[in-house]
Amino acid sequence: MSKVYFICGFIGSGKSTYAAKLTRDLGAFCFTPDEWMIPLFGEHMEREVFDARMSALTELFDRCAERLLELGVPVVFDYGYWNRPERDKARDWAKQRGIDFEMIYLDVDFATCQSRAFARNEIRGEQAYEMTPEMLELFWSWFDAPASDEECTRLANM
Repeated sequence: MSKVYFICGFIGSGKSTYAAKLTRDLGAFCFTPDEWMIPLFGEHMEREVFDARMSALTELFDRCAERLLELGVPVVFDYGYWNRPERDKARDWAKQRGIDFEMIYLDVDFATCQSRAFARNEIRGEQAYEMTPEMLELFWSWFDAPASDEECTRLANM
């Protein structure tokens, strides 16, 4: 069985860029929810609807990932993992299945993330959500960076 990589970080921290590089370097398969959510469901929806759709998608991704890992294909989950319960759930998922894993946290400050998110608005196409200043401020208030006692690899200023 191969390894799974969980990519953690805020909007604009470089998660998708890092995940794409890791995918190329390792010959991995990458699950990036935005690349599925937007084409399947559109960009704007109520929070409850978004959460339900994301839950269904991640259940499918988990099943697909298990099969890919059995086939020896490394897997990258480009999810963000904004809070400890999400990160703990991901680590527990891997541990329960005996899967080697690495949680990688891209530690990037808010100003840099904001600048990158606004730049991405101009070129985003159908694979990224448009971010407004109000959305970023709200989402930043929800973001809980990994604590020092969490099992993760920290990469600063990506």
